[in-house]
Amino acid sequence: MDDSAVILIIPSASYRTSAFINAVEKLDLKVLVISDKSQVFSGKYPDNLMIMNFHHWKDRLDEISEWSERNGLKAVIGVDEESIVLAANLSKYLKVEHNPVESVLLTKDKYLMRIELKKAGVNSPWFKRFSIHDSTNKIINEISFPCVIKPTFLSASRGVIRVNTIKELANGIKTINELLSLEEIRERGGEKSDWILVEEYIPGKEVAIEGIVSKGKLKILTVFDKPEPLEGPTFEETIIVTPTALSEKNQLSMFETAQNAVKTLGIVKGPVHVEVRVNTNGNYILECASRSIGGLCSKVLEFQGGISLEELILRSYLGRNVEKSKLTGSARGVMMMPTEKMGILKEMRGVEDALNVKGVTDLQITVKQGEMLEPLPKGDRYLGFIFAEDKDQELVIKALKNAWSKIAVVLENNF
Repeated sequence: MDDSAVILIIPSASYRTSAFINAVEKLDLKVLVISDKSQVFSGKYPDNLMIMNFHHWKDRLDEISEWSERNGLKAVIGVDEESIVLAANLSKYLKVEHNPVESVLLTKDKYLMRIELKKAGVNSPWFKRFSIHDSTNKIINEISFPCVIKPTFLSASRGVIRVNTIKELANGIKTINELLSLEEIRERGGEKSDWILVEEYIPGKEVAIEGIVSKGKLKILTVFDKPEPLEGPTFEETIIVTPTALSEKNQLSMFETAQNAVKTLGIVKGPVHVEVRVNTNGNYILECASRSIGGLCSKVLEFQGGISLEELILRSYLGRNVEKSKLTGSARGVMMMPTEKMGILKEMRGVEDALNVKGVTDLQITVKQGEMLEPLPKGDRYLGFIFAEDKDQELVIKALKNAWSKIAVVLENNF
């Protein structure tokens, strides 16, 4: 066994559990898994699993410290959006290298992130924060259309709505207020649940940069194109493909913008996922998250030597050189199967037909029969993921769309 020890913080709702645990096992690391529900790991790590309330992490510091000292802790890793702040706090307390807590908090607050990026001269839309109690009349006097309204702290496009008129603005604010009033949302957001961010709608091509930061320097791992137009009213991502079709000139310019954002926000270590809009006026940072890509999307990335993105992240945190890591394979893509209607899932038909589509390599359903489904902007679940690989981007996109056309989603109590 490798002498290195890591703490993995894996929320019970995470899609990333298997991928990270497989990477830990491949590297033969000592690991303590921290989660909020025990059934996620039942029988997998009976001696190295700690169940705790992420908001009350200080109550378990003595136990965590004891394990860390006994095993020679090297890194604390939050695998996705809901665990990165806890990872930063624990790293600070346990004195292991990590991003500053303040920097991670900036990436989690869209309003504060906008302020910092604008101050640093990074291309930014106009933006304004309003109280959920502000009237529509007050808001319209300080904004222009089209614009995008959103909560300041949610992810995966939840609560993000484009509005073009006063009526759409009023309806959009009502929808977001209903979302922010949910108990689980208020518990997660605290006082942030009292605010709405309004910002300029930026037209253009949207891409996602996947990278790893070491000592403040950003290494680009890949760029995902988003071929489906993301123009609103909601912004549900469906298909992403790599490598990008952007010109080398556009890519270099975009990488410079991303590096500036990373530096401005104080991110010095670990994975980053940067969402960018590109148009004739330049590159605009939509999001800069101190985590890797969500869902099961990382499954399309394989690096030389059969290394997964999760293994690469672990290697980076352990101080191993990942600078020469390169993707293998041809064009690859994934379709996040969207939740299009509200209702209780009865069944999903056509899975075998979808798997038989040329170019499709896998299909995984991530919702359960009997689960209540709700589309964006209030919902936050995909039905599952379709994966494809072929010689070029167009063929991958065609395969994914063809496979999705074979799927029939049957709901009970369709609302």
